[in-house]
Amino acid sequence: MDRWSGNNLPEFLILCETAVLNYIKQHWRGNFSLVHAFWVNLVLLFFALGFLERFIFPPYIEDEIAVTASVFIYAVVVKLIIYPWQVVGVLRTCDLRIKSNTGRSWATAAQTALVLSLAVTLLATIETWQSLQVFKRDMLLKEVSSPEPLYSLDLIEQETLIHLRGPFQIGITNRVADMIERYPEITGIILDSEGGQIYEGRGLARLIRDNNLQTFSLDQCLSSCTTAFVAGTTRTLGINARLGFHQYKTYSLIPSIDVVAEQAKDMAIFVEQGVSPEFLEKIFIHPPKSMWWPEIDELINAGVVHQTGYSPGNPY
Repeated sequence: MDRWSGNNLPEFLILCETAVLNYIKQHWRGNFSLVHAFWVNLVLLFFALGFLERFIFPPYIEDEIAVTASVFIYAVVVKLIIYPWQVVGVLRTCDLRIKSNTGRSWATAAQTALVLSLAVTLLATIETWQSLQVFKRDMLLKEVSSPEPLYSLDLIEQETLIHLRGPFQIGITNRVADMIERYPEITGIILDSEGGQIYEGRGLARLIRDNNLQTFSLDQCLSSCTTAFVAGTTRTLGINARLGFHQYKTYSLIPSIDVVAEQAKDMAIFVEQGVSPEFLEKIFIHPPKSMWWPEIDELINAGVVHQTGYSPGNPY
């Protein structure tokens, strides 16, 4: 019989809890090596927690109250509890090394790096707060000016294709996900959109890849819409359709949202889908108020589009 099965499970959980608490105490007291305290408990954990932060915003969480609560809990736990624990542990480790004259230069370098981490943490905190304000503003605009969605989602071709028309508003990813769940025979999605919320474009891209959907555009697919389009297994443009690219923009009053970082996240999706590096150098060159319209030959040669000419027999 397994040692930790049945009645022994509580004992196993107690041992795990004791080990975790002991680990926390050892770092807090500066008892780990400088390498372990700095690179594992500070740097590695810092990036791991930063990666998790993306999951407290759309498309992973859509409800305003849930997002606000998640941001508050994340800030308290990560910024007010975990980060001070990280810093104090590394400082005490450095202090012990300096006093014992072992690794004095490395300890001094670690202390300098802590100052940098403090600045990065402060900027990240401002960015999280600003992202929350932008999200709440978008929710307010949606409630005040758009009680009904500005986009439409229709099933065509014997319920095998979704036709999405209109902007990427908050919640559109969840609605498409519901349609895919209700109609398992869906094989593709037609994207005729001027773009919109970049989080929703990213969310739709994830849905399209996870469900191996084909993507089409019969009219135009612009800005964040192209992120969803390029996620298709086979990507087809209608005879008169076109794709448009430009830099992202933010309505934030404080320049804490990193637009370049958001563009890099979507560019990574293009890379994963096999788009050529030469093409990627151009997609974010044009300012937000203009648009780059690449020719169809360039789109095909770059691997963005696979074929052209499709025109489904829909009743619109």
